[in-house]
Amino acid sequence: MITIGTRYYPAAADSEERQRRSRESLLALADVHRVNLQFHDETFRPEGFDTRAVLRQDSLTVTRRDAGVRKPIVLEMFDALADAASARGDRYFAYLNADIEVAPAAVERIVSRGRDGYAFCRVDLAPGTRQARGVLLLGLDLFAVRVDWWRAWRRRFRPYIAGEALWDNVYAAVLGSHGQAEIVDDDPAIFHELHPQSWNDGPFAEYNGYLAALDAPYFSRWARYAAGLQAGRAGVVLDREQLARETFGAPVLRPSEYPRHAARAVRAWTRYSLRRARTP
Repeated sequence: MITIGTRYYPAAADSEERQRRSRESLLALADVHRVNLQFHDETFRPEGFDTRAVLRQDSLTVTRRDAGVRKPIVLEMFDALADAASARGDRYFAYLNADIEVAPAAVERIVSRGRDGYAFCRVDLAPGTRQARGVLLLGLDLFAVRVDWWRAWRRRFRPYIAGEALWDNVYAAVLGSHGQAEIVDDDPAIFHELHPQSWNDGPFAEYNGYLAALDAPYFSRWARYAAGLQAGRAGVVLDREQLARETFGAPVLRPSEYPRHAARAVRAWTRYSLRRARTP
């Protein structure tokens, strides 16, 4: 069995409809433990889900802001799902974005292949018609991780804000660099209805950008891997296993690269600190 979950929340009509479809897709899955994560002071409890009000960090606390949309922290959600899976004896936990629909084939892939982790690209659907528009290669919307691997390697993952950019690319690269992982872009069996998006601006985006600068060696690996996938779409013969070995197989940093990365981290911290000081 797999523990799978996210944080669902009350939303406006269009957003709630996408979340409803996501929840219904999970309810249709066999042999999964469905978890709805909530902040410690929230009470949203969709039927059929094990609601756990255990989240204590959010986008405001990590950025030290007094106002803005309250968003959860990815690292804390992964920890909470790993705890829920461990308590039930499940080998894997899985996290999905709250508007993602999951088909049984995605769960079957996780169970049957036995990797340390998986990061799934999504199939975008046209609004209204829900016709497939193709697989989005530049983002990941479902992660499944073996509980024991997560316990051993969680120190490599930073506390990014969910619902903002970059964290998924970095998390996929960390999985690929330190575990037997699969980035699933061929028939991924997870679906997302297209809608307007409002991230990539503001203090939360700046915070994730700062963390991604600290994780630059991983983000660079993801960029190289994604470029290889895009080359495959352009007609280049693509061997995904070979691409993964060439991209993620070497040490993340060679000894000669440590000073340069340390200097980059100091510059990123300085720039972020100055921007934060100037923002009301």
